[in-house]
Amino acid sequence: MEMGVDRVKVVVGNTGLGYYKEVESYDKYIDLRYIPELSMIRRDDSGINIGVAITISKAIEAVKECNQHGFHIEENMVYKKIADHMEKVASGFIQNSASLGGNLVMAQRNHFPSDIATVLLAVGSLVNIMNGLRSKELTMEEFLRRPELDSKSILLSVKIQDWNRLMGISSGTRMNLLFETNRAAPQPLGNALPYLNAVLMAEVSHCTTSNGIILSNCRFAFGAYGTKHPLRATKVEEFFTGKVLSVGVLYEAVKLLGAIVVPDDGTSNPAYRSSLAVGFLFEFFSHLFEANVELPDGYMNGYSPLLSPAKQLDHGKIPTLLSSSMQEVELNRQYHPVGDPIAKSRATIQASCSLYVISYYDADEREAVYVDDIPSPTNCLHEASFTVHASQCGFCTPGMFF
Repeated sequence: MEMGVDRVKVVVGNTGLGYYKEVESYDKYIDLRYIPELSMIRRDDSGINIGVAITISKAIEAVKECNQHGFHIEENMVYKKIADHMEKVASGFIQNSASLGGNLVMAQRNHFPSDIATVLLAVGSLVNIMNGLRSKELTMEEFLRRPELDSKSILLSVKIQDWNRLMGISSGTRMNLLFETNRAAPQPLGNALPYLNAVLMAEVSHCTTSNGIILSNCRFAFGAYGTKHPLRATKVEEFFTGKVLSVGVLYEAVKLLGAIVVPDDGTSNPAYRSSLAVGFLFEFFSHLFEANVELPDGYMNGYSPLLSPAKQLDHGKIPTLLSSSMQEVELNRQYHPVGDPIAKSRATIQASCSLYVISYYDADEREAVYVDDIPSPTNCLHEASFTVHASQCGFCTPGMFF
């Protein structure tokens, strides 16, 4: 943004600088955190409005509060899973500094692989943009696909709509909702960017003519797999709508999704990313069919659910595809102590600090006294951190505790 002869950048936490190198120099920075209208959180019957200057951590708290005040179990479940997914994004320090609006602007302008953009896209969120003296409300999909904001436009707020209005459900309607968020990354938490993130939801009901389950109001969003923006798999949503769920139906949907979720050229591990989307969709629905049903092309369904489809629908919890197990290993004493399990000492060494103090009280013995062997004074920070098993790293960031 240029104002006269000065180059100005509008920021909140400016954490994007840690991911995108700032190639241009700016004369001034405008901090949006002190504009009240951009730092508000407002709840009403239509949903929850979150100002773009709100930090990610405060946005998570706001969504959690919606979870506590929802009128439907399904609505509470959706808010809880949204908050749980957002907590997996970045480290605590980044969550406390980065803004919700900054994350979305990076996703729209720089094609940042944002988990938050994918989640908000799936749940039908709206964004409010002011251009000059006029404000305009866009869907998240319209916002992500539009040209980047110019110097006369600013993102004001994000609205997560009331769930009943979004799905077109009256207060007396019996609703069964499936909702899951997924994130595949090199590390489950922290700063590791995902290979793919996905949000899957569907309204389901019992079929009156059979023991099957009818699907409606499906919303599937996928992002961070090597495309400019997250997208909704609308063809798969339309394919499922009104159908009775079966292995054959899911098989056709999986093939259709595999043709939609295709990373752009140059993306690392493209086949793996596509397979993640297919796997998440299969896991989302697979607990609802009967076992041992023949698949098209001569394949067999080897997954055996614990409950019938009708009972699983009422049960409300999606079981994992993985079963638990335990393995006992007998130690061979023939080559003792070779093969014996040992404690990992690297963390202990780091926590105790490898620096030591030479005691010159006895010059002949020259005893090595480690830091943890020295009695700590009263109210010592080092002692307080050690008692809660914290460790201090001074290699790259002096004074940082873990």
